[in-house]
Amino acid sequence: MLAHGAKLTSGLGCPLIAAHVISESRLRDWAHAMDREPVVDERVRHVTERLRGLAADVCGGLEVGIDVRFGRPYQQLGEIVNEHGADLLLIGAHDVSRQHLGPVAGRCARSMPSDLLILRDWQEKFFQKITACVDFMPTSAAVMERAISLAEIHQASLEITHVIYPPDRDPWGEVLDGSAEPGADYASVVRGRAAKDMANLLEPFVGRLSRIQSSELFLEGESPGAAITAHVHATESDLTVMGSHSGSWLEDFVLGSNTERLMNESSSSVMIVR
Repeated sequence: MLAHGAKLTSGLGCPLIAAHVISESRLRDWAHAMDREPVVDERVRHVTERLRGLAADVCGGLEVGIDVRFGRPYQQLGEIVNEHGADLLLIGAHDVSRQHLGPVAGRCARSMPSDLLILRDWQEKFFQKITACVDFMPTSAAVMERAISLAEIHQASLEITHVIYPPDRDPWGEVLDGSAEPGADYASVVRGRAAKDMANLLEPFVGRLSRIQSSELFLEGESPGAAITAHVHATESDLTVMGSHSGSWLEDFVLGSNTERLMNESSSSVMIVR
């Protein structure tokens, strides 16, 4: 976690805060089992020194701020993000089955105001292949900005992916969205429109993309989340970058089915762009 954070913040030229939350419930359960009174201040001091020493060992001389707190982890992490004005929270998905996120990462994914990078806890190496998922909604430009920056910092390849609903399986397509071009079939129109939208999205980034290894890919699937998750697994992508769309409080809470599926089933790390 610290090595990834140090590499990212060094590349972006921004501060790094190493944060740890001592779980209120775990400390009290331990104290009860040991028949002892929990001394919170002493524990915070001890963890702070351990974290400071770890940062000194891992971060190669980079100045790292240390913030250790006591309470409910996801609530305290939210306060840390807000108080430091953090743009990004880097958090581990601690799950030995390599599926799902773990309770803290899952709640942070739904409640953090900042972007979120969920690092799979077995993924010690730096990123080598990054997949950016775009849907041509306004968030897609921010997704591209984050993905390109990460590819530049990590010297990774970047694949820009969009999922199209298969035109030949769309029973309403020709009726509801027929082509204005005489003789053009519906499937060609759909695929051509997607290619045009992709070109428009990437136009502001042409210069930066020319300096990294990048490619574009159109997938077809009835469920974008399933198509992306399967593709990421098959190509062994290290990191998938995807946007989260603002909407009602319920939509904000569940993030969207595609993002939910990717977070919980992907074998790669995931970055959620607000």
